[in-house]
Amino acid sequence: MANAKKIPSFHYENCVSCSICVQACPAGAIDLTKPGKSGRYRNLFPELVNERCTGCALCAKSCPMDCINMQAVYETE
Repeated sequence: MANAKKIPSFHYENCVSCSICVQACPAGAIDLTKPGKSGRYRNLFPELVNERCTGCALCAKSCPMDCINMQAVYETE
């Protein structure tokens, strides 16, 4: 049986590395650790720590650049 969970999907092309999503995450599931290779700024970008994510979507709601969408992933038990 597969369970659906929503996790953030980052769109780095508009990301400005503001870290608001990191601050908004109550589970500490986002770190600024992904080296920037695209986007406006070549800083560190947010990266998901999957095992900590609860799927609350606070990161997506807080992003001022609308760079985060929630997507369903299916886990098998």
